[in-house]
Amino acid sequence: MVVWRVDVVFLKKSDWKYETSKARAGRGGRTHTFGVKAPAEKLADCAAYQLDGIELKGGRPVLMEELPRNSAPPNRLGRKAKSRKARW
Repeated sequence: MVVWRVDVVFLKKSDWKYETSKARAGRGGRTHTFGVKAPAEKLADCAAYQLDGIELKGGRPVLMEELPRNSAPPNRLGRKAKSRKARW
């Protein structure tokens, strides 16, 4: 998992909008759902953290190849690592 951006924004009651349900009566329902009015405008310049080396492609964040990808550090909890044999 790569956390590529963290946005922090303060919203007021007037920033929220109710998302109506299209479920018909008697055919199940859902909990109330709310969205943010003009989210792109509200979240512009609200990034508290943004990882370099990310590009948007097709509306999705993509990790670029030139970004170094190091493996996770070894587990040093004082336990000896058990060798695992593949079971095929």
